[in-house]
Amino acid sequence: MPDVRAYFSKTGRLKYISHLDLQRAIARLLVRSGLPIVYTEGFNPHPRLNIALPLSVYQEGENEAFDFRITRELPPEEIISALNAKMFPGSSISAVEYLNGKNAPKSAVYRLEMETDMEPDGFKRALAGEMKVLKRSKSGEKEVDIAPMIKLISAEKSEGVLTVRAELPAAGGENLNPSYIPAYFGERVKTTRIVREKIIFCK
Repeated sequence: MPDVRAYFSKTGRLKYISHLDLQRAIARLLVRSGLPIVYTEGFNPHPRLNIALPLSVYQEGENEAFDFRITRELPPEEIISALNAKMFPGSSISAVEYLNGKNAPKSAVYRLEMETDMEPDGFKRALAGEMKVLKRSKSGEKEVDIAPMIKLISAEKSEGVLTVRAELPAAGGENLNPSYIPAYFGERVKTTRIVREKIIFCK
């Protein structure tokens, strides 16, 4: 039974939807699509579904992904059409692909827009030093230097808004939420938008 990955957008008002609510919405989408979906076993069967990398509330995603399984292989365009016919408002399926292996998330590219007096060079200097924040995990909070975890792609400023594009780790214990970046600068920065542009998967 083939595994399918579908790509969709979660922008605008959809940024207010929690991960759990999104999961329920996608499960309903799969049920209503008419596709030959594979379901879990037991007393309360539901579509076999995995959202690749949970996105925090208030953050947007331009190329989010969810994986599901179907009983037989279908043309990708047929899957896209069936899903978009029942897609929840404010989003659409842009592409689908068949998976070989687990192909788990490795990292993700984010765009952060921040109102600040800081210039791009000042942000780059911060990355060259220590950026210690209190990072939350299942085992509690601990102080972590996040600077080595940030792979800067670009930093530019226009009309008081500093726009930073960076690749951040997204695998297991190395996962870094982009909200820790403005948190390091405290009141010096006011975050206006955080957008995940794409998820990079292991080959």
